[in-house]
Amino acid sequence: MSCPLLSLQNVSKVYANGTVALEGVNLTLHPGEFVSLVGPSGCGKSTVLRLVAGLGEVSRGSLDWHNREQERQLAFVFQDAALMPWASVLDNVHLPLKLKGKRLRPSRANLQEAINLVDLQGFEQSYPRELSGGMKMRVSIARALVTKPTFMLMDEPFGALDEMTRGRLNDDVLNLWAQKHWTVLFVTHNIYEAVYLSTRVVVMAARPGRIVDDIPINQPHPRTDEFRTSSDFNHYCREVLTALSHSETGSPA
Repeated sequence: MSCPLLSLQNVSKVYANGTVALEGVNLTLHPGEFVSLVGPSGCGKSTVLRLVAGLGEVSRGSLDWHNREQERQLAFVFQDAALMPWASVLDNVHLPLKLKGKRLRPSRANLQEAINLVDLQGFEQSYPRELSGGMKMRVSIARALVTKPTFMLMDEPFGALDEMTRGRLNDDVLNLWAQKHWTVLFVTHNIYEAVYLSTRVVVMAARPGRIVDDIPINQPHPRTDEFRTSSDFNHYCREVLTALSHSETGSPA
């Protein structure tokens, strides 16, 4: 395996009100991995993403980037698409570049490439009120793509979508991951989604959040519907579910 990209070593996070969100988290990510975090609500999955993104400080332990360039090429897709309702798709996608002082016209080719990658060509001048939930999330992904990231943080981006839309976007994200050679850290409550997408599924226990299992999904990519209906898929889902059950009772997995 390649050299590590990012290491969390004995990381704890305690908020100002005394809440212990994370305790003793150890996690290593390698370039090109697709790692999903699963666990009960409130176990600190999103806190891990926020610490990796630099949106919070580690209370104890260390978070170490082994490649500082990759740290600078990080993008975050949140659970809510959080689009500007008064702005077109094009203007919403342009936002990260605008904040860096890059004007629309010189950035147009880059913006169009990101929009095309999420299959929203033809909707450049549409407004969020005119888009479905799945299309709004595609805009959010395009807004991350326009920065040309190599490390993608995704915080349960498809949780509010219907199963058919979710399935299509799962395939789209996997295609982009393969095409762009991303490293992905993905939060989800959906076991089936985690197994389908991931090279590893990391299981977290309830607060204080800690890692109780790290399950490799040793199946080739690209993934297809055949994998979703296979005995291997069912085996991995049962393994993750068992680890989750043990995490809630405190017994060893």
